[in-house]
Amino acid sequence: MSYPQDPTNVESKHQKIQSMAIVGHTTHDSCKLWVRLYRPGVWWLVVSELPLSGDLDSLDGKEVDNFLLEQPSPVTFYKRTCITKLSDNTHVFEIDSLSADKRYYYAVIADLQHANDIPRRTEVGHHEKKFFRTLPLSPDKIVFGFHSCHDPFSTASYSEGAWPAYYDSLIDRDAMFSIAGGDQVYVDTNNKEDMYSIWQWLASYKNKIIKAYRNTEGELKEEELVLYFTGIYRNYYRIYWNFINLKKVCERFPQYMIWDDHEIMDGWGSYSSHERKKLLNKLFQDDDEETNGHLIQLMFRAAKHVYHEYQHQHNPDTVIDLHPDKNPICEWDYHFNVGEFAFYVLDMRGHHDYERYESGNALLGDQQMKRLKAWLDTDQVKQAKAVFIASPVPVVHWGPFVSSLDVGSLKDDLRDEWEHETNWQERKKLLNSVFEFSNESQCSVTFLSGDVHCSSIYEFEHENFPNAKVFNATSSAISRKPAPEKAEYFMKKSGVISGYNEMRVNRLYAMSGEYNFFIITASHDGENTSVNINLCWPGGTDREVIQKKVELT
Repeated sequence: MSYPQDPTNVESKHQKIQSMAIVGHTTHDSCKLWVRLYRPGVWWLVVSELPLSGDLDSLDGKEVDNFLLEQPSPVTFYKRTCITKLSDNTHVFEIDSLSADKRYYYAVIADLQHANDIPRRTEVGHHEKKFFRTLPLSPDKIVFGFHSCHDPFSTASYSEGAWPAYYDSLIDRDAMFSIAGGDQVYVDTNNKEDMYSIWQWLASYKNKIIKAYRNTEGELKEEELVLYFTGIYRNYYRIYWNFINLKKVCERFPQYMIWDDHEIMDGWGSYSSHERKKLLNKLFQDDDEETNGHLIQLMFRAAKHVYHEYQHQHNPDTVIDLHPDKNPICEWDYHFNVGEFAFYVLDMRGHHDYERYESGNALLGDQQMKRLKAWLDTDQVKQAKAVFIASPVPVVHWGPFVSSLDVGSLKDDLRDEWEHETNWQERKKLLNSVFEFSNESQCSVTFLSGDVHCSSIYEFEHENFPNAKVFNATSSAISRKPAPEKAEYFMKKSGVISGYNEMRVNRLYAMSGEYNFFIITASHDGENTSVNINLCWPGGTDREVIQKKVELT
């Protein structure tokens, strides 16, 4: 069978990452390290307190473990694994038995059996020494970065946006880790000649795809189609992540990632099933809407597979079972602690279904809400000095005028928002739990959000929980074309929020028209805790950074 289009040739004009590393979930004594290599084979990860020395091109023709015996200092960790095309040449190494608050160098080296097939055996950590740092055991101060919305192709010049400034700021502030708050790729919105929307591509080629992937009974070959679509989604990740300062951030600072809609489809979860089936309709094509709906669900399966492959598998472990013959279990939400500072990352796409809104669980779903509430009720979180909850879409951002524009192409974007009337009931459940927790524990809770291509910071107040300290800070976008400056006038002003008369918000800051990111500092001195957000954006011509500091406590 000849495929309609070889997945590796989609967007062939753009260079794709060949080899890359991502430092994932890191603790005081462990680290997940994700790698993607340019070729399959047997590869070794080597972790050491000092950079490797000697001939890293050939390793003097020796096996890796024998070469390591000659290093001037002992090697901390090494492990070999076979990396295959089945995982798109990706793999996560789980490193343990590390020491707290310590720098470790890492290198990825090909096995001796490949010595005659490759130009150099050390693929990662050769000329540019790669390293990460474990976390302190019990820090009284943490510094971390937050960003969202990476889309360098949204401008004609393919701008890296704020990535150079973000990398410099993480180094200058001695940051411990970074949170990517959604839309790490955009598969769907740049429908230009030089960067296709994956959904426009499917609409254009669906007849050929259906013809090629029907069996003799006329049914779609689901598993073969998912594999084909998976190849397309992988291409977008490899294109979008092939930017130098993004890679420099990922290779040095632990990354915590969560998806939003653009890793799947613009507005994913915010269409009714009837509306979704019509998305692939195209003039002069056969439009069987039931088949359209089937194709879209298979695309979602592929998007989940690649999201797990490239983003989620280096997050903290959760229950994930993508096997098609079982009822898929996908707990994309997760939590972690850094000393006495607690973090929860919400998934607003994996279970998002607009048609459930009357039940008040369209965005998160009942099970995720239960997991969040159970987490808030744990002793470790109750004793935390500060709590951060990543909500890819802001809890509060746009004012009532924008939220009322529920028509045409804006419909799905607005249904994404907590501020949309169909999500008020679920938002109230979420905030009631957070207010009650904060009021009783005297611990601040800060929601961290992205999505909207501009920035805002709000303080929340609730008449029934006077001692609660709750905030929402939104940073977007790091490289997507920013919303125009005038968007600031449409952001929520101070006052009561829709559908929740007991609560009001105070707008502390708002900005639009600039690429931006956060550098967040939280500290406690034994009695008091402070949380400061530095909203940063590039300025000038020499990688200058402009910042606005907002104190949340």
